[in-house]
Amino acid sequence: MSWNRSALLKLIESQGSWVVESEGDCLAVSNDEGVDVFVYVGGRQILVEAALFSTKSVKDKAALNELILRSHHYVPLTSVCIKNIANEDYYVAFGALSVDSKDTVVMEEIETLFENVTEFLDLCDDYLDVEKAL
Repeated sequence: MSWNRSALLKLIESQGSWVVESEGDCLAVSNDEGVDVFVYVGGRQILVEAALFSTKSVKDKAALNELILRSHHYVPLTSVCIKNIANEDYYVAFGALSVDSKDTVVMEEIETLFENVTEFLDLCDDYLDVEKAL
């Protein structure tokens, strides 16, 4: 099966405990812990991502970047990048998979990102100025 936004919406809604809303070209999915992820479907891949925190909230960007580069392989199926959102840079956790992935793989990617957002936030906590964070 090659996924599109409407087929993904039906799959994610079938999960039951998540809230999913269509927002423009993406799906916004929230779990019961208040973590939000966004799911985009392109021609060749599905991208699942979550904004972690603004770069402005980081006390020492060089130290945090080194920590992420040295440790992100311990957090399965998730990478971190810096992305501009509404004219502000954010650290973003993301995973990508093929539009031809099985439904169980798609759901695993979303579930894993929900779990890994918490892992990354815990990992980065000492580098953040709490008053400036998301």
